[in-house]
Amino acid sequence: MSLLKRIVHGVLVALILIWTLFPIYWIVVTSFKHEWEVLTWPPTPIPLSPTLENYIKLITKDRFYIYIMNSLVVSLGATAISIAIGSLAAYGLSRVGVPRIVGTVFLLWVLVIRMIPPIVIAIPLFMILRSLGLLDTRYGLMIAYQVYTLPYVIWLLLEFFRGLPRDIEEAALVDGASRFRIFSSILLPLMAPALVATSILSIILTWNEFLYALIFINSPMKYTVTVIVASYIQEFVIDWGRLAGSGLLSALPVLALSMYVQKYMLRGLVLRGIRM
Repeated sequence: MSLLKRIVHGVLVALILIWTLFPIYWIVVTSFKHEWEVLTWPPTPIPLSPTLENYIKLITKDRFYIYIMNSLVVSLGATAISIAIGSLAAYGLSRVGVPRIVGTVFLLWVLVIRMIPPIVIAIPLFMILRSLGLLDTRYGLMIAYQVYTLPYVIWLLLEFFRGLPRDIEEAALVDGASRFRIFSSILLPLMAPALVATSILSIILTWNEFLYALIFINSPMKYTVTVIVASYIQEFVIDWGRLAGSGLLSALPVLALSMYVQKYMLRGLVLRGIRM
């Protein structure tokens, strides 16, 4: 690569990094500013008098940690349900000899449901949850979130199951193992990287969800972080400091979880790419 190409490449990379990281930088900077400084023009790239006032209000007055725990419980619960059901569905479609036309129709139907705008099925979901007594509960929200996660999980895990060798299953069947024993004791351990990668992506989907959390939860103490973050944008005023601080705090748990399981996630995604 010539010197000119390396310079152009370096400049392009730097511009892309600036474009990508600048919003994050600005959120961090804004969260440490006083209200008067946030509205100052021209904007200050570095806080003139840094303050922890916004974070203190979030922790002591707003008790923001409660909403983080709510989102964490709902996201993990919804992901566990979708992984349990989605892995069984993907296994059945790839291994149990479902007629091809049936499997194709089922997958297309799952994909169509995922493509439907969530607001379209909000009323049917509302009526179902109300009849089950699950409105204004975290369990009801976990069930509602299957609209987002379950189709996604089925489609992802299906490719992983199709890539696993059948020789292991055939040997286990010869030894007398049941289908469920093969699924739970042999295939799932082999699918660990794929399950981790799919789980992380599913958690991110549910963590960022706003519409159903706003519609199906009425008790303020059960709100998720997305609803609370949005509450700082009001009709006549926007609390920019707490908005930035809450946005930063709400991103930290998912970021920490993603970094912790990064090697499994990358292994799963690479494995899927190779098998496709």
